[in-house]
Amino acid sequence: MAAFLLYLYYGLSALTYLTLLVSLILWLRLLPRIFRQGLRGFADAWLPVQQRSRPFWGIGELLIMFGSMMVIGQLVLLVAIENEWIPRPDPTTGKLESTANGILVGLCASSVASLGAVMITLIWMRNIDREAIRKLGITLDLSAVRLGLKAAVMILPPVLLIAFFADFLRTYEHPVLEALTDLKSPAGFTLIFMGTAILTPFYEEIFFRGLLQGSLQRVADRLRRSGEERASSGRDEENSAADLDSDDAWRPVTYWPLVAVSLVFALLHLGQGAAPIPLFFLSLGLGYLYRQTGSLIPCIVVHMVLNGLTLVIEFIRPTL
Repeated sequence: MAAFLLYLYYGLSALTYLTLLVSLILWLRLLPRIFRQGLRGFADAWLPVQQRSRPFWGIGELLIMFGSMMVIGQLVLLVAIENEWIPRPDPTTGKLESTANGILVGLCASSVASLGAVMITLIWMRNIDREAIRKLGITLDLSAVRLGLKAAVMILPPVLLIAFFADFLRTYEHPVLEALTDLKSPAGFTLIFMGTAILTPFYEEIFFRGLLQGSLQRVADRLRRSGEERASSGRDEENSAADLDSDDAWRPVTYWPLVAVSLVFALLHLGQGAAPIPLFFLSLGLGYLYRQTGSLIPCIVVHMVLNGLTLVIEFIRPTL
């Protein structure tokens, strides 16, 4: 078993370094195009934006998803405390004891809450629009999965490189990685993997890219269109109307929602060392994918690959 883990560890490490080399070569080949077209021109041409339905969701859906996750998570933790699966919180601070078992139970509570929040939100949205799941971009499509795997080669190596240098500023910290150090059992790893590498990317991409970025994109584009209409008020009304996208034939225009969502995504990971720095750039890449394709599947695939690879490597490393 130890020999297998050793081969697996070095195999994954070699694959990571090889992918980093391939990604570096691809980016170097793209640099002339980026300088020639400009960053925005390159972004528009490299992965052309796809026509899709205009987002109909907004702050209400965000509050429903966030609120239901908090409520379900707290209920699960209360059940765990009452059944003495974890110690009661410290009466002076109100915080749970940071043990491997406590972290594992907390992660399970977060996973159950994430899944419940997604289901409640999707049911709510589908009650408003029967095509909500398709419009949100979570319809499974093999071409979107393939795009996600290709995007992982382009996005993850630069992000990991940024994380490597950021680690010199402050060491990366995460309770899940601390739990992996203490939990050697395959069952414990399986629970952590399901929660962190499967459910967390699914929840976070729906919340940040789908709901938050989608709603911001709708508002930002509406403001942009209004400004263009005022600036071109002397044009023929028929031409002005033709410039506007319909609700079922919409393409995003602005880019600033990507930056806004990435800042929020990074700030919510404060307390994890220098993690907000690489996570900001990861979010930019994922946000670009969603903006151009209108599908969350590529974003979820990239996020799953990152979390899954990190967990497997960190789980194997202490056993060597």
